[in-house]
Amino acid sequence: MKYQKWILAAILAAIFLIGLIFGGFWYSLRTGDGNFARAVPEHEQTQRLTIVNTAKQWLGTQEGDANHEQIVRIYNAHEPLAQGYEVSTNDNWCAAFASAVAIQSDMTEIIPTECGCERQIGLWQKLGCWQEDDNYLPLPGDYIYYAWDEGWDFGDCTGWADHVGIVVGTAGPFIKVIEGNKEDQVAYRIILRGNYQIRGYGLPSYAGIE
Repeated sequence: MKYQKWILAAILAAIFLIGLIFGGFWYSLRTGDGNFARAVPEHEQTQRLTIVNTAKQWLGTQEGDANHEQIVRIYNAHEPLAQGYEVSTNDNWCAAFASAVAIQSDMTEIIPTECGCERQIGLWQKLGCWQEDDNYLPLPGDYIYYAWDEGWDFGDCTGWADHVGIVVGTAGPFIKVIEGNKEDQVAYRIILRGNYQIRGYGLPSYAGIE
């Protein structure tokens, strides 16, 4: 009986410690941006945070409001216009938002613009900047793609990409992302690294920017 109490106490203490650690990660992601999982040169940090901070300016945008219309205008005004297709305010706009952020930041040489996630992945692949590994540990400014219809599986997610966001930071196993068209608005998402619905990552070559 005495040993059972000790075992129970140890289990409860372990659960409390795990909860404290994960709670700390969660709090860090909820309150802080620009958390880098590994060291990068200061110049590259600056470029990455430019993308993050530009995306954050649109937080709170609601589908159909003036900011949403402005995002669509920024995307449509860029030349060359991907596929020659002008996005309307009735279209899905996650990729258009992620592209508009690149356009605003003057980084379209390293971030391909598109209004379709799967086509944008193809452009990353052509640039040699596509990361297929779902378990990749991203940095702020990386582009993350999801395949929400992908069923749970042990293997690599290879489903059709139907959503994209911009990584804001990481803390432990959590990734903080900012997305357009998340429940019809620009908002944050927090997702576990290695989630089976993560399709992969577009990795802009920030280090090469002058």
